[in-house]
Amino acid sequence: MNDLTFFTNEEGKTLSDRFKKIINNNTQFFDVLVGYFRASGFYEIYEALENVEKIRILVGINVDEKTLVINNIAKSSDEKDYYFTPKETKLFTKKSIREEMENSDDNYDIDFGTKKFIEFIEKEKIEIRVYSKEKIHAKVYIMRKDLEKSEDYGKVVTGSSNFTYNGLKGNLEFNVELKNFSDVEFALKKFEELWEQSLPLNEEYVSTLKNETWIREDITPYELYLKFLFEYFSDEINEDKIEINVSDLPEGFISYKYQLDAVSQAKRMLLKYNGVFLADVVGLGKTYITALLARELYGGHKLVICPPVLKNYWEDVLRDFGVVAKVVSLGKLDDVLKNYDSEHFKYIFVDEAHRFRSDNTENYTKLSKICTGKKVILISATPQNNSPMDLLSLISLFQYKNESNIIEDEPDIEKFFKKLNLKYKKAKNLYETDKNEDNLIKLREVIKENSTEIREKVLKKIMVRRLRGEIKKYYKNDIEKQGLVFPNLGKPEQIIYIFDKKTDDIFKQLLEAIKKLNYSRYKTLTYLKDLSSLQNLLVGQINMQGFMKALLLKRLESSFFAFKNTIRRFKESYEKFLKMYEQGDIYISKKYNVYDLLLNEDDEILLDLILKGEVEKYSSDEFKEELKNDLEDDLNILNDMFKNIESLGEKDIKLEYFLDSLEENKILKESKLIVFTESKETAEYLSKKIEEKLNRETICYTGASSLSKKETIIANFDPNFKGKQENRYNILVATDVLAEGINLHRSNVIVNYDLPWNPTRVMQRIGRINRVGTKYDKIYVFNFFPTTETDKHLSLKENILNKIQAFHHTLGEDFKYLSDDEEIDSFALYDKLMTSLDDNEEIGETELEYLSLIRKLRDSDEELYLKIKNLPKKSKSSREYKEKSIKNSTISFLKKGENKRIYITDNKLDTKELTFFDAINYFKCRENEKRREINREFFDLLAMNKANFENKTKNKFNETTKKVGISGQIKKIIDTLKFYKKFSEVEEKKLEKIIEIYTVGKTSKKDNKEILEKCKTVLETANYHKILEVFYESIPEEYKGKTEKRVDKYLGKVEVLLSEYLIGE
Repeated sequence: MNDLTFFTNEEGKTLSDRFKKIINNNTQFFDVLVGYFRASGFYEIYEALENVEKIRILVGINVDEKTLVINNIAKSSDEKDYYFTPKETKLFTKKSIREEMENSDDNYDIDFGTKKFIEFIEKEKIEIRVYSKEKIHAKVYIMRKDLEKSEDYGKVVTGSSNFTYNGLKGNLEFNVELKNFSDVEFALKKFEELWEQSLPLNEEYVSTLKNETWIREDITPYELYLKFLFEYFSDEINEDKIEINVSDLPEGFISYKYQLDAVSQAKRMLLKYNGVFLADVVGLGKTYITALLARELYGGHKLVICPPVLKNYWEDVLRDFGVVAKVVSLGKLDDVLKNYDSEHFKYIFVDEAHRFRSDNTENYTKLSKICTGKKVILISATPQNNSPMDLLSLISLFQYKNESNIIEDEPDIEKFFKKLNLKYKKAKNLYETDKNEDNLIKLREVIKENSTEIREKVLKKIMVRRLRGEIKKYYKNDIEKQGLVFPNLGKPEQIIYIFDKKTDDIFKQLLEAIKKLNYSRYKTLTYLKDLSSLQNLLVGQINMQGFMKALLLKRLESSFFAFKNTIRRFKESYEKFLKMYEQGDIYISKKYNVYDLLLNEDDEILLDLILKGEVEKYSSDEFKEELKNDLEDDLNILNDMFKNIESLGEKDIKLEYFLDSLEENKILKESKLIVFTESKETAEYLSKKIEEKLNRETICYTGASSLSKKETIIANFDPNFKGKQENRYNILVATDVLAEGINLHRSNVIVNYDLPWNPTRVMQRIGRINRVGTKYDKIYVFNFFPTTETDKHLSLKENILNKIQAFHHTLGEDFKYLSDDEEIDSFALYDKLMTSLDDNEEIGETELEYLSLIRKLRDSDEELYLKIKNLPKKSKSSREYKEKSIKNSTISFLKKGENKRIYITDNKLDTKELTFFDAINYFKCRENEKRREINREFFDLLAMNKANFENKTKNKFNETTKKVGISGQIKKIIDTLKFYKKFSEVEEKKLEKIIEIYTVGKTSKKDNKEILEKCKTVLETANYHKILEVFYESIPEEYKGKTEKRVDKYLGKVEVLLSEYLIGE
């Protein structure tokens, strides 16, 4: 069995075993002639070779035809062979060695075997040469015996096996052993002829293996830390060197480095993922960054979608920057769909994109159709609220929900977000069931954990977002050189107003009344006897009740004047409606969905829309009797409320305190200031009273104001105004129509006259004055807080909190209509409004710190930078880890296709995946940190890291192949149609297109609802041809175009980029 002539590497017949037996039996000389030699093959038999006197290895030069042509290697006259110079031979051999080691297993055996190979060469036990005159296809192994110890001259083994692990053991091969003296002599003679014509390469092998492969033992921990940064930021490290076109910019415009870097970053993301978020905090110049980016994008028409109030502003900016683009307001999306072919626009820019966070609205559905198959740029400082689903809706504008390439090993991005959303909802429900401190902490922890996972796996790839603190720190030289100063945002100032007992009693009664109202006038459809045909509208009607309740509360807190007018309108509306009811016919508007109405953040316009639009006629008999009862009860409550507010007469304590502050507070008295309120009537009332009482000229701007008035404001408050600067107005009172897209930074003072329920909106307001180019070094923000005389024995904070809690108590579940922040409570709201605004921008952990570090190295120490760049793949080092108590561990930066992950395993075999910031805590070290010895444990733990990564991606792939991407009723219809076998070829193609659209996830919730509504009309017929026709025709045409299928770029083998052995306890 052990003395076979043929060896196939089957069990008991491996070439490796046969070699060991022959070599151990007094072999003195071992000559090898092969096309391929691998250190892995050497390790297989190195122990047997210890007693061999001399080993000669002759290999061919292994270069593919393409490489030869590229490198212009000389050819023979008959063009059959290539001629290599000695220099070329050495270069290609070194390259071959590097590639071999990059692709070899990185385990202890290979490491040990390669070092043993180096040792044999250095002791002159091995000599290795390369034959470069023609390709070597031979695989010949000549073993000659020590004739003093053996009568046998030697053996020759020839066949299919190269000197590699696979050739000696791994692959199925076919080799024959020749024992005759003449065979050995013939083989030896041929070997000697080739040997004489070959080039010695001992030195190249040793130097390459020692210095240019993962075998090297001189990489310091600090060098490995820098290599980690280099590999991690490989896609973006040189983005700052890409020239951005800054010629022909508007007069006076200064291009800052941080803005140009944002353009390069956004271009890369847009190219790879079809979309990008421009989400720098307010005041850093997102509009200018967008305009610079638009100049860099070629090969297609551009469309900019923005709020109506910003349309002119965008047109002016784009014109100034030389960008040709169509600008439409977000209320005119129908015009785009109607007037432009779906292929007309290539780039879609969406300003204030957070308005499209819900995919359950008409406007979102229209935008989704416009964005299908386009490059999408979403501009918003606040793209995400607490719910992870907010982001999914926005991402779905440029990525298929079930066929995404953002998370490399998780194409079903909807599933990823739904999993996080479920976690968030559980924590939120727990808190809402029992609002104690522990449950609030748990909810905030879940929000933080979700945010970290979303940031690490999603946002870092598709979002450009920097804080002011980051810009000040990491672009310090550029902004100082160009004279850019960012003002300080201190702690907001308080303006307190105190209710006397009478006012406070009335205030409490009004809050109770707001709570008691049924709001029956605004949810009329819920009283219909037959609700079967109105299921989709009922949610909107119920939401309208919550919205109206919140609106009344906001009006009450804003000003008694605004509240009184609102109650008057409510009364008139109820009286008209009751009269209509009693006459027998009721007309109800069904045109507007409350979700769409809520997107328009001007309450006045919203109220106006509710009372207009297409109407439908109903008979009073179609409603339950309780509608009339609730309408009458509500009207009685409204009448009492009106009497209560009228009993105060002209008295307005809040206004009095405000006017006193304007006269007594030095900053408010001497500064140019902007007063924000959510109510148009409060704004007009305030403006009038300031002029009457204080004789200070005041300009007021609301949604009803003219364009010429806006021009006047710009002339008085915008330092970039191109015309003649004016100084007529020092006080501007405005609603939130001026909280977006306008520069007002000739002022540095904001007053929030209403309690700012929504801290996000406050930051947008502040962004009007906290802008690039302001001359001020400090920004002042004043918040108004109500207190009461009866609570004066309490601390000021407790007094304010009592009032805020009363508002919370009034609204209950409907508090969501006041604030985006669903988990915020009275304490959290107060804390947010009183926290230093600079703290809101605390830098925390930022990748920009480390990107700046590796770029600084590139620019200041070229020698070290190039050394780091050229460190081999699979680089390794080791150090004592003292920062915290850990067990001996191996941390590895791994790659599979385009999927990069970081794992750590300790010697208890506990493996964890790490975020970038987790990993930095392990890699980061001092420059003089000493390298320690690496042992077998390092390789064992490295293998665990690789295995865990491999298993995770395999599991993800298995999940992916099972995914359908279709759910519920739509899935049932598709499954039914797939089962039917009598469709024509044309119909089959339609069904295939439907399946494709739903598999990748192109449609929105709103689309699916409308499609189901249309399909329901034909489902009962069981006519499959009709069902298919209606289903196909119901799908918007925009989704039927070409589907760019995701390419799985995370398949393949796990590669090790680098690893470190951390010696702990």
